[in-house]
Amino acid sequence: MSADRKKCLWVVGDSTLSSFSDNYYYPRYGYGTRLGQYLDEDVEVKNLALSGRSSKSYTTEAEYQELLSGMEKGDWLLIGFGHNDEKTEEGRYTAAAGGYRQEGSFANSLYMNYIRKAESAGCGVILCTPIVRRTATGRWEPQELHVTEDTGVFAGGDYAQAVRDLGKELRIPVADMTAMTKKLYDWMKPENTQYLHAWTSNQPASVDNTHTNIWGAQVNAYLCMKAVKDLGVCGLAEHIAGLDDEEPYLCREKYLVSNPDYHPVEYDRNLPASSLWRPVGIWKATVFGDVGKAPLDENFTLEGNGNGNIHIAVRENTGKISNSTDGIAMYYTAIPAGQNFVLSAKACINGYFLNDQVSFGLMVRDDMYIDCRTADVLGDYVAAAPLLLTRRDKAVSCYARKSGKLVYGGACSREYKPGDTVELRIEGTADGYACTFGNDETVTGGFDFKLTRIDPEYVYAGMFVARNADITFSDIRLETA
Repeated sequence: MSADRKKCLWVVGDSTLSSFSDNYYYPRYGYGTRLGQYLDEDVEVKNLALSGRSSKSYTTEAEYQELLSGMEKGDWLLIGFGHNDEKTEEGRYTAAAGGYRQEGSFANSLYMNYIRKAESAGCGVILCTPIVRRTATGRWEPQELHVTEDTGVFAGGDYAQAVRDLGKELRIPVADMTAMTKKLYDWMKPENTQYLHAWTSNQPASVDNTHTNIWGAQVNAYLCMKAVKDLGVCGLAEHIAGLDDEEPYLCREKYLVSNPDYHPVEYDRNLPASSLWRPVGIWKATVFGDVGKAPLDENFTLEGNGNGNIHIAVRENTGKISNSTDGIAMYYTAIPAGQNFVLSAKACINGYFLNDQVSFGLMVRDDMYIDCRTADVLGDYVAAAPLLLTRRDKAVSCYARKSGKLVYGGACSREYKPGDTVELRIEGTADGYACTFGNDETVTGGFDFKLTRIDPEYVYAGMFVARNADITFSDIRLETA
């Protein structure tokens, strides 16, 4: 380590440690953003945690390369994965069972990708078990404690215990965030722990039970650094300061502040029926947003084609998916917020104009408007749909709008052309949304947020088309649980 370089605490992990840029009422903060509050000026924190990543998928990110090239002798690496390693997706899943020598296990991923790399650089390691997912009832479900069941080819297990066992076997200090946050939440009770978590709107129903707000981040940073101090982690514990000043979980008034830029949207969920387009079964039709031209038959087609099929066509450059606004034609149905669901369909591409604002597929969003033309930025959503089609086989395969900003998901593995039929799927869970377009990989990274910023009671899911495309949707299925 150079003489003028501070000791560095590197932080890697998922959304429970990462930074965010939200327009929520209580924005999300991972506890990695607050660790520096309990360290003296001789230690610099480099928080490289990323939302939606597992110990496996993180290795494909630029931040991973920054970590590998940046660690030096005398530094420390704090590792906080687990929330996404348990996701049953090939790109993120690692098995809870199995020791660090067993390929494919969570322990092996932590060891091979992080611990061994850190030790080679002379960098110390601290393992953290994942924080709990908040219980809204006071009764703990296994998944809230990161204990999962077998799902198809994906074996379940106890992810927190896997970290404890790894630390014990390799004699690496473990900050047991699972045990500490559970104990704290049991003491605080659900009516109080909701204030540790992000709220997408100013309504308590919009609470995000996975992600903390700035108060929750402060509390978890305190718990983590207290554990490091109590463990006597040599080289870092002596730099921990401020733990005796206060117990932040008793200081809600000091730390919990709402976003001063948040403004409630004037929204009425009592949606009238469209006077222009007929419903098809449970699916209601609408055209709304920045569509440019009036919602008329000459610009749009929204109709049933028999057998439950739905035909949506948009012409004359009406509508768009742009960086700042959206204009779409959509068949939708309302689903209670918080209810798990799977929406699937096949999309036959009758035709489309090659343009980066063209899109079509499935969408779930937090607001709905009926035959309304406006250039205002509307609500958040997640879409299993292509975008930036001029990239052809490198087009985006799914995307979201979060706090008004577009977030791109995966990339298409091939070009989709008129005449093709594509299978589509969106799954809604307590952690967020999973989108699948065609045979491309299911994407959840970056989609781990609730769609309750505007309407905390319902989400609106269905089939949509934007700009110049002609699509027939068939085999439409909505399953709720």
